[in-house]
Amino acid sequence: MPCFGRRKDDDHETMPACRPKVLRSLGALGYLPFPFNREKFESALHSLNVYYGFALTCRYAIPAALRGEADEDALREHFEKAVALAVLDHPLLQVGLADESTKEPVWVRLDLIDLRHHIQWQTVPMDLDVKLSRSSSSSSTATIGNVMDTALEDVIKAQHDMPFPDLEARPGWKMVVLRAPDLGYLEAFFGLNHANADGESAKMFQRTLLEKLNLLSATSSSSSLSPPVLSNLDLQDHILTLPVMPASKFTPAHETLMDLPLSPAWAASIVLKQILPSWLRSHPLKPLPWAPQRPVPVRTALRLVHVDDAALGRVLDACRSHDTTLTGLVQAISVTSLAMRTPAAAAATPQTSSSTKQKKKKKKDKPLPIILGTPVSMHRYIRPEALGAKAQGPDRAMVNSVTYCFHKYHGRRLATLYDLAGHVVRDNDTFDDATSEKDSTAAAVVNNADNNNDNNIEANALRLDDALWKQATRIRRQLAQKLAQGTRNDLTGLMRFVPDFRTRMAEEMAAQGRPRDMTVQLSNLGVLDGGSGAIEVQPEKTPLQSTVKDCSGSSTSSDVAEKKEEAQDSAVVVGAIQGEEPSKIQSRKSQAPWTIERAMFTQSGIPHGVALVVNSVAVKGKGLSIAVNWQAGLVDEGVAAGLAADLESWLGSLGRGDHISFSGSQVKA
Repeated sequence: MPCFGRRKDDDHETMPACRPKVLRSLGALGYLPFPFNREKFESALHSLNVYYGFALTCRYAIPAALRGEADEDALREHFEKAVALAVLDHPLLQVGLADESTKEPVWVRLDLIDLRHHIQWQTVPMDLDVKLSRSSSSSSTATIGNVMDTALEDVIKAQHDMPFPDLEARPGWKMVVLRAPDLGYLEAFFGLNHANADGESAKMFQRTLLEKLNLLSATSSSSSLSPPVLSNLDLQDHILTLPVMPASKFTPAHETLMDLPLSPAWAASIVLKQILPSWLRSHPLKPLPWAPQRPVPVRTALRLVHVDDAALGRVLDACRSHDTTLTGLVQAISVTSLAMRTPAAAAATPQTSSSTKQKKKKKKDKPLPIILGTPVSMHRYIRPEALGAKAQGPDRAMVNSVTYCFHKYHGRRLATLYDLAGHVVRDNDTFDDATSEKDSTAAAVVNNADNNNDNNIEANALRLDDALWKQATRIRRQLAQKLAQGTRNDLTGLMRFVPDFRTRMAEEMAAQGRPRDMTVQLSNLGVLDGGSGAIEVQPEKTPLQSTVKDCSGSSTSSDVAEKKEEAQDSAVVVGAIQGEEPSKIQSRKSQAPWTIERAMFTQSGIPHGVALVVNSVAVKGKGLSIAVNWQAGLVDEGVAAGLAADLESWLGSLGRGDHISFSGSQVKA
């Protein structure tokens, strides 16, 4: 075991020159006979350059007292302290990962974290033309916001294409903070190595960071709050000294946090499916012609979709009326989009044909199975006592604890969906081709056929709409059954029987033409509460706070921070009229809380396993963001970007209170 350095308070006379600091193996404590290998699985993907991790990026509205150019240094110091405090709350952000290239990687204790290696600040310059176009209109602010969004998207893709360096000496997390001089918010990209934790944990971290930001603001602005919040923080010159972490206090392995019972019959059936030849399996997977699997460098492609809070409310109302959830709807949109955009949709054969030749053609054009995967957080099954008496509860514990619920489409159900989608595609293509003709004869034909064509197009679209909602309801039922099943007979329980994930993954990546395990994966993080947290600076609700809440509660545009500042300035004027002392007025203005106005969940491109990754997260009262990720240069751009376009268009239709419009999606390269 290599030496990982010494603490500055080590006793050089009594301690050895080099002492091991192994906390535990990944996914296993030494006394367990069969280690659970979720952490090892993700570590193997990282070490083989297959998958570099995920990120939760949050937009933080900055309090007015820290917005000016002269306050930039104070802002960075404030933010860095908050990050350090948040890291101290989560042990898995304080450890290194040693022996990653072996079959037995281990977590090791670190003494120090140089935050300069983990927090990168970037200033987004505004073009001169954009600056000169600024006025009191919201359109100019939106233009500046668009510049920020473009820069942020570039950062996300670039960071997802980079592995985490020097994991033996540095924790597997990183942050990139984007600032623009003219905007009252910052964008905080928080990336994680999946071996360290899962998406739910990233949401916990951002919530912890928000609390620490406001705690520091409250401490600096109110004498009623004592400084002990900083008493355990040893941060000097960007170097965070970590408290000693004995192995007994480190976050336990997944298998010790919950029971994972397996029935022998079920386990045997799963193993048998894996070892049987493909021709004996009932519905074998086949390579996707539009998403081949090859060992290529990670290159992340990304498309983002945003749904404001008002539209999201209408979408959720539509889900409730169809007895489903947003997860069920987005998955149903995914499978319907694939049915419309993959080659099998255009080649669908009408079911009325009866000749032998047509039957052979129908068999040849049989669509490939579509496998949807929905990651399900297992945090709800954590036993509180397993975390230790002094540890935070399961809702605050960062762990890597996720399983899957699969939704399989094949046979008659898939053929019916492709047939309906094929009719809608042909209806749209026929209408577009006919109306594009410029000669009068073609125009007359179109006019004479309008009534019949419109009726057919509407009928086919309604049938596809009905099929989409039925699939959304079916997926919701499957998820409910998965949750009711609990941890019994879960696939993650079988991972304990894989002794060497790295070797197995290397062999799979080397096998050319191997089919992907999933077509689409939807990772839905649910709702992040972006409020100011538990710290209340003022004991009483002031008119200022009411105004700020009204401004931010319904706003979804990029100028939310400017609106808050206007509300604060108005409160200052009111206070002056009412005869308040200037010092109290300024103090109240500076106490506006940090809030999260938007969040985006993204992942690196994946050349293995799943073809398309859809990620969603909402901020309470602010709206929903959806990111579609895929492997650039490997997955067909038309199918991948088309799915993002369909999500934007179809959710947009529902957000306006309309039926889904299947002809409104346009894909821009």
